[in-house]
Amino acid sequence: MKKLRNHSLSYETYFNKVYGGWIGKCIGGAIGARVEGIKKLHDFDESNVFPEEWPPNDDLDLQVLWLYVLKNKGIYITSKDLADAWHKYSWYYFNEYGRFLKNYDKGIYPPTSGWFDNNFFRESMGSPIRSEIWGFINPGNPDLAADYAGKDAVLDHWKNSVWAEQFFAAIESSVFFIHDIEELIKIGLKYVPVDSKLHKVITLVQKLRSKKVEWREARKEVLRYFGHPDFTSVFQNIGFILISLLWGEYDFANTMLIAINSGYDTDCTCATSGAILGAILGADKIPKKWKEPIGDKFVMGFKIPWKKYSIKYLAEETCKIGVLLSKTLNKKVRIFGFPKNILDTNLIVGNPRRVEIDINYVGLPVITYNKSSKVKITIRNNRDTDLKGKLLIKLPEKFECLEKMYRININPNESKEVFFTIKFKGDILHDKNIFTVVLEEQGNKILEEKFGLSGSRIWRLKGPYWTSKDWITDIADISYEYIDEKNFVTGEYEKAFRSSIVISSEESLLPLENILPLYGEYCVYLYTKIFSPENMNVDLVMGASGDTKIWFNEEFKGLYRGSYIWNPVMYHIPISLKTGINNLVIKYVKKCNKPFLSIDFHRPNKEKIPGYSIWLTDLGSIL
Repeated sequence: MKKLRNHSLSYETYFNKVYGGWIGKCIGGAIGARVEGIKKLHDFDESNVFPEEWPPNDDLDLQVLWLYVLKNKGIYITSKDLADAWHKYSWYYFNEYGRFLKNYDKGIYPPTSGWFDNNFFRESMGSPIRSEIWGFINPGNPDLAADYAGKDAVLDHWKNSVWAEQFFAAIESSVFFIHDIEELIKIGLKYVPVDSKLHKVITLVQKLRSKKVEWREARKEVLRYFGHPDFTSVFQNIGFILISLLWGEYDFANTMLIAINSGYDTDCTCATSGAILGAILGADKIPKKWKEPIGDKFVMGFKIPWKKYSIKYLAEETCKIGVLLSKTLNKKVRIFGFPKNILDTNLIVGNPRRVEIDINYVGLPVITYNKSSKVKITIRNNRDTDLKGKLLIKLPEKFECLEKMYRININPNESKEVFFTIKFKGDILHDKNIFTVVLEEQGNKILEEKFGLSGSRIWRLKGPYWTSKDWITDIADISYEYIDEKNFVTGEYEKAFRSSIVISSEESLLPLENILPLYGEYCVYLYTKIFSPENMNVDLVMGASGDTKIWFNEEFKGLYRGSYIWNPVMYHIPISLKTGINNLVIKYVKKCNKPFLSIDFHRPNKEKIPGYSIWLTDLGSIL
């Protein structure tokens, strides 16, 4: 494999490739958007592939926001800087984006925000599609590009999706000096663990290419081994991107048509393959037939203080940061011939934080009744003098901490870890619980960081129940009353759930497999008391791999039967929360090997308010 070493790069070439990458990104995102989510093979050609209107594209929008953060915060950005900007400016709540906003609202920040309570979407395409900015500002330095990409990806993803963004960022960093797609893929693979599922997808496509199978057959094989019912799953879509690049054979039209005709998450697959090939070719080599329909403008789906929505201007601003990095963190490349005014006073280099506090959780970021939670605080002293002071924690009402304060004495460029053990002592455990850590030196506050613990939901479980049909088969029936269900409409919950067991659900997905690891079918009844601070009309959002019946506040809400492949947004059930205590009963019948039942509460964001969590975080659970 060809290794990247220190290189010289003319600004003219640098800009042409960045401009070409952004043009390809915009073209791909626009053509793919209108069939996004349709999984079938399409038959588009150059006569019908272009849309009548060019839509906004979240693939690009968040990267424009990241560039804005770089311009205003400097090059030493953290994941928290990106998270803060997302919350301030973006309303995007789709899938993993919504889970990120829910966690952020609870004070659960990256990297935990990427995986906690995000079981279904945490390995989706939302982060791999944000890779270009990190590659384009770090030409010839895939290590640095992958490092930035990792800071980004952990906001709303984990593992394979994080590695996928790093994979693409490394490729996009390397296109300035290496043009062979197979060589670029080898460079990207350096950032993908060999034993990972993503690595298997990539190597499968490489093998299929070496066998010279037709691209549709390659697509079929990717789906055979890695197909997922979620059209945004990272695995099949990464496969399609690589198929489009390898079988497209450096022809822009062929590459785009393979990407869109492969189906699934087409705005993402087209945009990423378009960006990579656009950067390889450069703006001047992208065919006019593909450039002319889009012109030089892009549309954003949310607002930031941005001068103009021109693709060329986006490329210019990207290259400014790239030149700045070549003078600071990216010494692997020398960019020459750039305009004299490019390093103007509006660019902020910034510095690493003199003192940093990292907050991590020992286990899940959750607090529950009668059980302590541990939080690990790491203080890093980046100064050239000692750090002497004390670390305090401020608690919300009804909480206590075993460690009130720590004396801190940290040498220059060293760090110290301390632990806080937190307990809840109240009756209503809220979903959102915010704590504050304060670092003082000589009596003055020098740093303050907030963090959150998600309140677990307490359920009472009655069951399991089943009948034996024959010597080998156990069955459970949603229509059969294993206990008197009239109690749920008369409000006699205590009578119905006498002799029940108490379980705690740390995430939206209930831990039924841990509580009841039974192989066959069974039925359980689950009851929880929900505290609401006000009257609200919302949706109860349920995912269930089996059959369910719902009662809410003495009203039967419906029977849901026959869906066995779980996702967290299968059913939206309108309910009216009243101020104070609300009662929810779920009858659940497991029909497949493993039980999956998740419960959440949703309110729409019709006004597209930035930072608004569509998933309620201000409810509570009552023991």
